Amino acid sequence: MKKLNFALLLALALSAVLISCGGGGGGGGGTAPATTDSSSTTTTPTYFGTKSPTEPKAVNDIVFSDGSATPYTSGLTLTAAQKNAAVAMIFYKGTECSNDGSTRTLGVGLKRSPSYMQWCLDTANGYNTNITTIQCPPGAYTFTGDKDGSDNLSQIAAFLVGNNDTGTAGNYPAFEYAKNYGSTNGCTGAYASGWYLPSIAELYQIYNQRTSIDAAIALCGLTGNFSSTNFWSSSQYPFVDTAAYSLHFSTGFSYYDKDTDIFNDYVCAVRAF
Repeated sequence: MKKLNFALLLALALSAVLISCGGGGGGGGGTAPATTDSSSTTTTPTYFGTKSPTEPKAVNDIVFSDGSATPYTSGLTLTAAQKNAAVAMIFYKGTECSNDGSTRTLGVGLKRSPSYMQWCLDTANGYNTNITTIQCPPGAYTFTGDKDGSDNLSQIAAFLVGNNDTGTAGNYPAFEYAKNYGSTNGCTGAYASGWYLPSIAELYQIYNQRTSIDAAIALCGLTGNFSSTNFWSSSQYPFVDTAAYSLHFSTGFSYYDKDTDIFNDYVCAVRAF
């Protein structure tokens, strides 16, 4: 009887030990169920282009409203969403359009102004003024003076000093169209700003890439090509106070009175990338 009681007690003791250790789970410890912490979830961002916004851009890249890009090649196809988001094409990378010798990468908006525009009104203070700080006279397809047009509107403001009226809406239509290009065409983040009216030196580089730009315009289902169009530059014509440079992509350099809108003076917008 004592042996039976001892055996029973031993069995009960072993059972208690097994229960306290988790029971017969087999060799090795179990793996705890995975938990998802939403605050640490990693998501891969998606862009319209094959290049992320932070990747360096190259000439002939099509740039989208989120700053991403896709290289243009013959036979390239785009989705409807990409076409709707296409805003620019990289037309230049180099030092010729720099005032300090630095390398610049520039893109031009694929959507030119839908109609002719004035450089400024004849009532604007910049109209009858020879703004020497934004002169960029062309030579034999080389340029001197202010080749970087990115700050030309602010230079006009500084030149006019106490008579600055560049902040009054409607006074400088060509500059305003270019400045508002990004926000008007759905660009996001930093790409909504930074657009400007190109200098005559920058406009010449756009002329050099006009065939590729027109191909991108056609690919995206847009209208308004560049090849036979006259565009305003932001550069003052040195010899007539009331005139600014323009470039006709069929016939070459010209200049017009700043309030001219009866010829084919369209506007395109440029941005550094």
